Amino acid sequence: MKPNRSRAAAVFPVGRPPSALTSQAGSDKALSMDFTLVDRAVDLLLRASHAVVLTGAGISTESGVPDFRSPGGIWERYDPSLFFYARFLAEPDVVWKTILELNSSGEFSLWDAKPNQGHLALAAFEELGLIKAVITQNIDNLHQKAGNHNVIEFHGNMLIAKCMKCSRKYSYEQIMGLVLNSQVLPPLCECGGILKPDAVFFGEAIPQLALKESFRHAEDCDLMLVIGTSAQVEPAASLPLIAKGMYSPLRGMGNFTFPKLNCQVIEINREPTPLTDEVSDFLIQGSAGEILSCIAQRVTEKSA
Repeated sequence: MKPNRSRAAAVFPVGRPPSALTSQAGSDKALSMDFTLVDRAVDLLLRASHAVVLTGAGISTESGVPDFRSPGGIWERYDPSLFFYARFLAEPDVVWKTILELNSSGEFSLWDAKPNQGHLALAAFEELGLIKAVITQNIDNLHQKAGNHNVIEFHGNMLIAKCMKCSRKYSYEQIMGLVLNSQVLPPLCECGGILKPDAVFFGEAIPQLALKESFRHAEDCDLMLVIGTSAQVEPAASLPLIAKGMYSPLRGMGNFTFPKLNCQVIEINREPTPLTDEVSDFLIQGSAGEILSCIAQRVTEKSA
């Protein structure tokens, strides 16, 4: 059965030739897109019965969302300790002040960021029934803005705040309304509890449901697309190894792991990562948005 191609055809029309070059951030150089690997990725995506996607900061930098760890990133301009959970508990007003400064200065353009072609391609893949879930390390809500519904947020969502007392959640617009109306930091819930950004701070546990669902998809998948991540931050970095049967979340509990011979791991990234030589089946090097857009166009053509 061919997938419904309405969304993909609308966003990535047949006949628009993809660029043979993909831009390289911070440089006037460009990387040649390997169309052989693109076609291989398309074939694997169309044949997969349980494909999942793991995304990192690299897919969102193309929407103007700055990376935290890269040279010139947020951590070079702001004290990382401001995003430690213990610091928030001690000085929530100071942390909120920094967050609002980042927002108003435009240095952390998270709130106004728009999905790029990479996000739109993944939303189209979900609508076509080609992927089961997007597991993201990003806190920018861009996958949801693009139209993905099954998004597992490893590190939470910065556009939502949660009351530390009653767990009520507030949208970004509601938070800004509270701040403007009260002129008091930190913003408070109606119950009097302190509101905290619903992102995972350093020293704070990853939501157990997100962890459980991510591990389940990694164990069940026969294709994993790993997009725009350095694969250096745990436990997300272990998901491709779980997909390959090279690692188990139950290690140390007497279980045994066996390679999953039917699982393919495809990296889409500007640079090789620790996964490239040992775990991934192949790397398509270049801009995530341009490569995913090209894959989506080929999917549309093959599904016609």
